[in-house]
Amino acid sequence: MKSVLISIQPYWVFLIIARLMGWNIPQEKTIEIRKDYPKASDWNKVVHIYCSKSRKSFNRIPKEYQPFMEKFLGRVIGEFVCDRIEQIPCYLDAGKYEEYLVEEEFLKSCQLTYDELFNYLKGKDGYGWHISDLKIYDHPRELGEFYVRCGDRKIKCDGCKYKKQDSWFDPHYCEVDGYISLARPFQSWGYVVP
Repeated sequence: MKSVLISIQPYWVFLIIARLMGWNIPQEKTIEIRKDYPKASDWNKVVHIYCSKSRKSFNRIPKEYQPFMEKFLGRVIGEFVCDRIEQIPCYLDAGKYEEYLVEEEFLKSCQLTYDELFNYLKGKDGYGWHISDLKIYDHPRELGEFYVRCGDRKIKCDGCKYKKQDSWFDPHYCEVDGYISLARPFQSWGYVVP
């Protein structure tokens, strides 16, 4: 079974974990918006949270919480179960008008305005990953503690005769079927073996 590792900016991580941490914050983020979603049949529904190093996002966190949140930057801070993924369809009217049919409560769960949602999805369908069973690790984990299977995302292990620059290979084929530890976070998300 494989899990997912998702990259989330610090301010959004703060809003996801605030209630669990017992912080008196009026907002709570219980849905993460993405442009696609995991489709692998062997995904175990576990999503590991990587807190990105974005200083712009970090600076949005209230000052009194920044010292605590600082230790999370560039690390895997916890995990949640994605018990449901909700499609956010975009309706096009002859290519002139784009509209997302979302309710105010949904936007509140995402901690986004309609304009922010629209600007992020850019007139395409989106997906709301529902966050449940949130756990924060006692000690944040390093990316190198997570592995990708050789061939996922065109990453190749040392034993492969195929190299990264070969564009004709099947990206899911590996003679060795090895695993490689992560050196960089995914831009959005990817499958991992913890």
